Amino acid sequence: MTKPAAKLKVGLVSPYSWTSVWGVNRHIAGLGAALSAGGHDVSIIVPAEERNGARAARKRARAAKRTGMPSNGLQGARRSTDGQPWNGQRLLGISGTFRVPYSEHLANLTLPLEVTEQLDDLLTRENFDILHVHEPYPPSLSFTSLRLAQSPVVASFHTGGERFLSYQLMRPVVERFFGRLDGRVCTSQNTRRIVSSHFPGDYEVIGSGVDTGLFTPGPGNPAQRPLVVFAAWSNPRKGLALLTRTVRLLPEDVPPFDLAVAGGEELTWRQSLIIPRRLRSRISLIAPAGSPGLVDIYRRAELLLAPYATSGQASAVLEAMACATPAFVPGQGGLKELVSEGSEGLLLDHPYAYNLAAGLMDLLSDEGSRRSMGAAAARKAARHSWIKTGSRMSKVYSGAHRRRRRPAPPHAAIESNHGNKTILADLHMHTSFSSDCRTAPEELLAACEESGLAAIAVTDHNTIEGAVATASMAPPGLMVIVGEEIKTSEGEIIGLYLSEEIPRGLSPEETIRHIKRQGGLVYVPHPFDPLHKTPSYETLARNAADIDIIEVYNPRIAFASFNEKARRLARKYGIPGAAGSDCHVAAGVGTAMISLRPFNGPQELLLSLREADIIRSRVSPIYLHSLKLLKSGRGAAT
Repeated sequence: MTKPAAKLKVGLVSPYSWTSVWGVNRHIAGLGAALSAGGHDVSIIVPAEERNGARAARKRARAAKRTGMPSNGLQGARRSTDGQPWNGQRLLGISGTFRVPYSEHLANLTLPLEVTEQLDDLLTRENFDILHVHEPYPPSLSFTSLRLAQSPVVASFHTGGERFLSYQLMRPVVERFFGRLDGRVCTSQNTRRIVSSHFPGDYEVIGSGVDTGLFTPGPGNPAQRPLVVFAAWSNPRKGLALLTRTVRLLPEDVPPFDLAVAGGEELTWRQSLIIPRRLRSRISLIAPAGSPGLVDIYRRAELLLAPYATSGQASAVLEAMACATPAFVPGQGGLKELVSEGSEGLLLDHPYAYNLAAGLMDLLSDEGSRRSMGAAAARKAARHSWIKTGSRMSKVYSGAHRRRRRPAPPHAAIESNHGNKTILADLHMHTSFSSDCRTAPEELLAACEESGLAAIAVTDHNTIEGAVATASMAPPGLMVIVGEEIKTSEGEIIGLYLSEEIPRGLSPEETIRHIKRQGGLVYVPHPFDPLHKTPSYETLARNAADIDIIEVYNPRIAFASFNEKARRLARKYGIPGAAGSDCHVAAGVGTAMISLRPFNGPQELLLSLREADIIRSRVSPIYLHSLKLLKSGRGAAT
């Protein structure tokens, strides 16, 4: 039975290792906490850090030696990715990834085969109800998770992605896999505009959030020197270079203030490099905002300078705003949706040092403007609490999860009357009533009896006449299900247990409605086989809740990977899998069978398929295709 929407098992996938704390991971951490508080079972899947652990340890040791104090970074517990609980969630690490520059962070690429195997095993073991991937651009862990997903998938796009080399090189692949998404979310209108221009679809804009219970305005202390926080989240080296140029442009009569740097390593030892000698009596560089006392620093701060911030770092900006801190952010990109010029802060057309210095001087000299902007920033941040954001995301999860099929209730009659007895069935067969088949109903029945089949579905192309004729002459003990393989406007769909013929050429949705109206079952044959015209992945996903059976094994498919894709699709949406020989010649009977408990009617068939076994044949699909072409040619000649 499908779980209630409020109690879903959710896997949040990040392309960045958990030591990256300022960007997308900050968003994921806040969202995960909100979802856990709402009753969801949340796990966070991230690349493990074993390849970079030694280097990071050496870097922390050097920083500690320079400053004479421990340097453990923000929330050192985040480095653990061994499945231990963290803020009500579990961190699940995938080892073996490679760390390379990617977007505004260092992403871990999932190129080695063992990474794919680890992730596949993890997704199988955890059996998530919803997999939520963030920044699913290749070849990151998020993109690999989308490719291997065994449950409905929701994707969050924080940046446009058009700058990534992998995006440009693999765009056809990306486009195909994005079609598998069951929900699309952008964190800003700007990101939605960029992503939807390349990959059209329905995108919901759900921005980042902030813990408004933790980040609150401070009491204020006019006697203290104003505290200015400079954000070096994206690129510490680039940010510090801009900060140095900005400070050197300040005049000697600048109002005294304290300066803290958020992001990067411990920087107090660099005071002589950042602050010129002539301003050292007016500007003091204090402990960085990357310490555990971040909340206290934001509550003291009166300005946040974030000239290189991106939409992926909206959570960090909102944390400062929630503490009544005006923000300087870029005038391009998604952050301008949080900060209005002169209201919650200032927009920088370009991150030039003189623009930043001029804005800083103006607000340091005008305490009234700082106070009014800070109050407006706090009001804006209150509208973006994680409680509200998590609630909106839960609705997206519910919509995606509704695509999963709800199994029929159990029928006690199956167990009481038949016990452990099983029969053999084939749910996809053709007779001479199909234009590409020369097997008469009598010949088909004789082959079925020889193969030991007890139940078959005759599914001729665009007609039920062959199935009706076969059922009328079937011997006792052989059940014949009347079916039809209908050619829709997008591909073939089979209807089982039909009483009326369904016309060809309708849309998949109309065809499904016709089948359901007769009380029949919707059976998707040979999905993903390029030799057959089948509905697209998007169409199948959109109608997953109305699909009753997916053919996960067809012996006439040349490559086993297509059957594997069908199996993944069936598992992803909780749809029973089945097998059919798709025989067009008598020699094809028995090449694919299902061993299942006896059934009587469509609902009992669905229940029996949940525990069925597929019996495969080693007959070559090339041989079966050749035999079909040979017999079709002879029939045409006669």
